[in-house]
Amino acid sequence: MSYGPKKANLFLIELVCNLLIFALCAAVCVGLLVHARRISQESTRLTQAVYLAQSIAEEWKATGEEPAQRREEDNGFSAQCAVRGNELDIAIYQDDIQVYELEGVTYLG
Repeated sequence: MSYGPKKANLFLIELVCNLLIFALCAAVCVGLLVHARRISQESTRLTQAVYLAQSIAEEWKATGEEPAQRREEDNGFSAQCAVRGNELDIAIYQDDIQVYELEGVTYLG
């Protein structure tokens, strides 16, 4: 009796199954890496927006003067400020999409 062809067929089937499982795992890992990169970019964008709003708020707290409209060309951020009495509202936009809003910054003077 010859068992050669049957064993070879089983080996090839097992090899193909292992390759399919590997390809599936690789696809899942690539998807996770893409998602992680997107989260990282969003986090960086939010950090930059918060920094810009904080800078404007500190200027308002120190001087009490309405801050000039700011536009940062290198990263596409712009800031819009609205004064309500002794409070300042700051909205940070990137490419016309609101990224961050800081409300009720009070003038200390």
